[in-house]
Amino acid sequence: MYYVELEKSHLDYLAPIRHWDNLKLAFEGERVFIKDFTAVQINDTVLLQIPHIIVYELKEQLLFRKDKLVPSKKLPTALLWMPILNALPIDLPKYNMNYFGIHDKIDIKIVKSNVEQEAFGLITKIEEIKEYIEALPKVRLQNLKWIIIEDSILFLGMPLLPIQGQTYWLKDNCLFPTGYALEFEILFPIIKKELNPNNDSLLLFQNNNSYLSIPLSECKPLTLSSFRLTVNE
Repeated sequence: MYYVELEKSHLDYLAPIRHWDNLKLAFEGERVFIKDFTAVQINDTVLLQIPHIIVYELKEQLLFRKDKLVPSKKLPTALLWMPILNALPIDLPKYNMNYFGIHDKIDIKIVKSNVEQEAFGLITKIEEIKEYIEALPKVRLQNLKWIIIEDSILFLGMPLLPIQGQTYWLKDNCLFPTGYALEFEILFPIIKKELNPNNDSLLLFQNNNSYLSIPLSECKPLTLSSFRLTVNE
């Protein structure tokens, strides 16, 4: 399996491969990792001409630079993978409000907020909470839903479980990291209509201005039997 790494500040250079919708992308601090390249894609001149990228091959959880025999680093484990189309910075094109001189595209940004919001969602790693979940009484899970995202679990509902992870607050089928909000709240109805026109998905926003669209139909009630069956597959 091949991976590509580059700095987050160079994210715009990925525009030529944004349409490769099989790719998954994850952020780790100021670095970006991309995976799921086909053999054709990893050797495509379109990819190899992108500036500042590093191409790796994964062997036993170690990343080797392409055609090198000595590993460069370990693959980070705490990565939240998402489709590349959702992970790249979000733009809404050509929205004209016909006042205040706004005639070009509007960038969606998530910024720190002083308004306290109650947590409704939580993401954590499967391996970190597997034994904890299986030891809980059924009544503690009855108000929660869940969905697996790569090697992580997103829990939804209140009250959330007292476990470590990234928490989110909910607004009209949109999840924002606690402590963050849209830079311009007035744009929320427009953003929601553009990204979720049928209101049939849950939009999970990250504070790096990326988002993940999750079909609501895939968020299932959390039960011990469903958890054991799914996680132990």
